[in-house]
Amino acid sequence: MINPLNGRVTIRESQSSEQADILIAGDCCPRLIAEERVLDGQAHDILAPLHDIFATADLSLIQFETPLTSDDTPITKSGPNIRCHPGTIDFLHAWGGDVALLANNHIGDFGPKAAMDTIAQLRDNGFHTVGAGENLAAAYQPLIREINGIRIGILNFAENEFGSATPDRPGAAPLSPALNTRQISDLAKEVDCCLVVLHGGNEHNPLPSPRVVEMCRTFIDAGAAMVVNIHTHCPQGTELWHGKPIVYSLGNFFFPERAPKADDPTNFWYLGYMVRFSIDKGGATAMELIPTTFTTDADTVRPLAGKQREGFFNYINTISAPIADMQELRGFFECWAASSGYPRAFIKPSWTPEDFDAPAPNPNLLGLRNLLTCEAHNELVTTYLRLVEEGRRAEALARKPQLDQLGKASFMLG
Repeated sequence: MINPLNGRVTIRESQSSEQADILIAGDCCPRLIAEERVLDGQAHDILAPLHDIFATADLSLIQFETPLTSDDTPITKSGPNIRCHPGTIDFLHAWGGDVALLANNHIGDFGPKAAMDTIAQLRDNGFHTVGAGENLAAAYQPLIREINGIRIGILNFAENEFGSATPDRPGAAPLSPALNTRQISDLAKEVDCCLVVLHGGNEHNPLPSPRVVEMCRTFIDAGAAMVVNIHTHCPQGTELWHGKPIVYSLGNFFFPERAPKADDPTNFWYLGYMVRFSIDKGGATAMELIPTTFTTDADTVRPLAGKQREGFFNYINTISAPIADMQELRGFFECWAASSGYPRAFIKPSWTPEDFDAPAPNPNLLGLRNLLTCEAHNELVTTYLRLVEEGRRAEALARKPQLDQLGKASFMLG
């Protein structure tokens, strides 16, 4: 359980004199109004409230969820194509960290060249990258860093939406749990501390799915010292599995909306947390959550303070509790699936029988492709159809009021 006063949990006593702090931030995409502000020289001002926190880390990582390109080369896909001007790399300079995590569902949005240009620009500007590369082998390549005498290995994988690397095409490192388990096991033998960062899960769901929980626990059992998930655009809970930390979603760090809604302090889109791991040669000795929020006009990112901060920690403890009870967690996920609109894509499909024989890439089929091949979407649709088969959809929906309550940051109103 997270200490509601300081967001910390002590895992164990340190076993070696070599120690380090790793700081990880969630989804970051300085687009739209943020892009304008960064190009106008305001990057340092946006992040100024966090500079003291950044300065305490020995190794900092951030999920950088965009290609840096001015090329007008959007790929054909289901969902939005996201990009940021190359000049927004100044945002990362203001952040001042070390590693850009690139395994995500947007790094390939403007094609292979834009993805490779992004990797090159990041490295030319002094940042390390992991999770994407010129082909599948390069994308899967771990990043190994030695910090304060501790050899740290980082692996970064993303669920199979669009922009994944193939044996002969650049892109993100795709999630492949059986293969990834072997990769983790191999890397853990080479380093003191193996960190696995994943990009996936059901967007806006305050609780991880049973599949995600079982997968993360398997990665720990394979040799990961810590596992961190990113992608859901809302914070999710944490657990210790066999004495090793799993973070189920950091939520957004800085990701301005395309069409900002009226200011709603309970909207989790604008809330997330960074996680700081204190490590030694045996892995994590402590974990600290650092909740943050950014303004709808992308003016600033700041840490939560006072009652909002304490409320956030209590909230994390609340949403972490069901993770320890798989039956309870499954019940919440069945409710999420039962109330989802994704299965309704089959009612009025965008595809016709003729589309299956049309020349590729056929955009009419890509919505279907995303439903079937993205692990999070597939799990949701499969669960929905099983509930229909068993006549339990109405039963599953009984948890909807509770799930809706967990989806609002009510503690921000205090």
